[in-house]
Amino acid sequence: MKSLVFAVSLLASPALASDACHDLWFTRNAVIDRAGYCFGSPLGQAVFNNGDCTGKSVSLPPQAERMVALVKEMEARFGCRVNNKQTYLDLDDLFLRYQLWDLPVRDEFESACLGWLGPVMGLRAGHRPDAPLVGQIDPGDNVNYSHIPVGSWTYVTTSGPDWQVTSGGWLDTSLFQEQCQDYAG
Repeated sequence: MKSLVFAVSLLASPALASDACHDLWFTRNAVIDRAGYCFGSPLGQAVFNNGDCTGKSVSLPPQAERMVALVKEMEARFGCRVNNKQTYLDLDDLFLRYQLWDLPVRDEFESACLGWLGPVMGLRAGHRPDAPLVGQIDPGDNVNYSHIPVGSWTYVTTSGPDWQVTSGGWLDTSLFQEQCQDYAG
């Protein structure tokens, strides 16, 4: 029970509110980076490199425009103000995000499976079965759910007892019945 109380307080902490804003900032800017946008801010240049950018005026396909609008709505809901003058992004799974085909959008709700009791589950770069595997859930992992699902798929991150992110990716929740030692959120 102590782990559940700790996890619930951890999930509600101010540090994670900042992390949510950094999460949303990354997704919004990754969409325009993929369209070829050249970043002028120190943060944009540090996170996205500008190595393959094409200009400051880029066109987004309709699906990408809808995603950017959704992210902006969530940023407003969270009251986000990310400092673009900094040169780092406070996002525990940043190393995973560069591998994703499909970008997740942070939800305002968060939950966790504490101590995964199921089998090893592959995590994919996108929310489709042909996307490459980029991570996995191992028995005993904590599995964090904090992004808007897409059909039966949801972006998750895994951690050990220290809550440091070890893996992540898109999980098809139709493939299993979740079994956990405990739940949070």
